[in-house]
Amino acid sequence: MQRLLDKWASEGRGGVAVALASHDNELTVATAGSAGPSGGTIEPNSMFRVGSLSKTFVAAMLLQLVDEGTIGLDDLVIDHAPELTIADGVTIRQLLSHRSGLPDYADGELAPAVLADPAKTWTPADVLELVANQPRDFEPGAQFAYSNTNYIVAGLLLEHITGMTLAENLQSRIVEPLGLSNTYFAPDNARTPIGGFSNSLPGGDTNGASYRALETAAGAAGALVSTAADLSTFIRALAHGQLLKPATYAEMTRGLPEDGQSLGVFAADPPSATGISNSGAVPGFIAYMQYDPVTEDLFVLLLNDDTRSPEQLGTDLSEIIRSS
Repeated sequence: MQRLLDKWASEGRGGVAVALASHDNELTVATAGSAGPSGGTIEPNSMFRVGSLSKTFVAAMLLQLVDEGTIGLDDLVIDHAPELTIADGVTIRQLLSHRSGLPDYADGELAPAVLADPAKTWTPADVLELVANQPRDFEPGAQFAYSNTNYIVAGLLLEHITGMTLAENLQSRIVEPLGLSNTYFAPDNARTPIGGFSNSLPGGDTNGASYRALETAAGAAGALVSTAADLSTFIRALAHGQLLKPATYAEMTRGLPEDGQSLGVFAADPPSATGISNSGAVPGFIAYMQYDPVTEDLFVLLLNDDTRSPEQLGTDLSEIIRSS
């Protein structure tokens, strides 16, 4: 595996961190390549931006409120947070399963606005304003359509119900119970993730301009920072009932693998009735995590160069898992 990663990293600008385990044996973390434009090498505890893997964490925290009896999945969002009028008529289940019909704020004016002022600090309200006057893509529940807007709303809903910030909820509900070392929502001035390479960024990397607008606009939909080991601990704990009651976890994964997506998770690859996964991408970074509680096979892949496709590398690493 190390030879494979070294070869892959030598052919590009960035690097890679991988976590593998089979039959829930001891986790293997391997790394290779550059930690970004400022130099250095990727280490097992290197912190990556993981994009939409954030959504699995946010979904899990809202589902904990279901376990606590505070909310129901088929409750309307505005019944718990009346100020979230953008989600009028949308249930919490529809929000988390991308069946709300809310247009995706990332599809339109966001990129030009972020590039115009990369140092701006965006609030969730700023983000929702981008789509506030747009019509619904469809009536709530009518179909599936991935929309980052759903999880900006979900983060606000979590904050409104708990009276705690997104970061505080993450710390108390997931980080502390699981003993995670380096998982947080950016920006966190005390910690800095490694740098990344992307042709969509000024100068081609994260040193070209401030990342503040990108990370604050991503918010609950994509601003999480984590490590390969922390993500491994999280997805294992999620699937083994350490974060949610069995009935609630069953709701989270209902419809997999036929529908391909449920509440904050997708079907594993190749699809199985029990494996869960999620993927994420933000400028400079690509992330993937997968776990099957029946086979106990785990796979986490983190890259800090979004100009390269991880598909062949993922296929080669999957072969290693299957042969172990």
